[in-house]
Amino acid sequence: MNKDILVESLENVIHSRKSTRTYSTEFPNEEVMKKIIQSAIYAPYSRATGLPYQEIRKVFILSQHTEKFEIAKEILLSEMRKISVNVNRLLFCLPFLRKKMGQFATKITTQSKFGIPSLNDAAYYVIIAEKKGFPLMAKQSIAYAMENIWLSSTAAGLGFQLITETGILSDSKKFRELLGLPKGYQLDGCVIGIPPKNAATEIKQFDFDKFVTWL
Repeated sequence: MNKDILVESLENVIHSRKSTRTYSTEFPNEEVMKKIIQSAIYAPYSRATGLPYQEIRKVFILSQHTEKFEIAKEILLSEMRKISVNVNRLLFCLPFLRKKMGQFATKITTQSKFGIPSLNDAAYYVIIAEKKGFPLMAKQSIAYAMENIWLSSTAAGLGFQLITETGILSDSKKFRELLGLPKGYQLDGCVIGIPPKNAATEIKQFDFDKFVTWL
């Protein structure tokens, strides 16, 4: 394929990437899902550890309407409820923090009560576990993997949304046992599914010169 066409195709995927918050009840094609998840495996690894790659990064896929999916969701909501209580106590004692933390407090309180909408609907909950170490680069590595999944999902016409709340489960013994994961991993998650048929496709347009300075 012509290089210019490849670059243009990649640009279109990057520009049309967006978060999908509502999903149909259908499941994506399994082979397509495998290719999307494979893109996470090929994402950069941020540091040398001397370990095999499969020990540094692990990917877990939970399917909607399964027992493990429901257990994972309940563990997450339980941890979110604890954070909600602590944050609201803090704001009660230190009301001047409302300007900075009010929006976050409202969001986590609402989600801890009613759930994360996309996690209730999307076909798959994908969790990436990255081995912790020094220097502390696990979160950066996960970000590389997530971006690959996001772009691959967009290219395949599927919806994607980060479930950043997953990070709070990194030290949850109950969640690690559910995954069969030992200690020492940083976690993050996302959902992937089929967006509604009437979902709008938006191409982002930004003014290059407002963001970039040539030195």
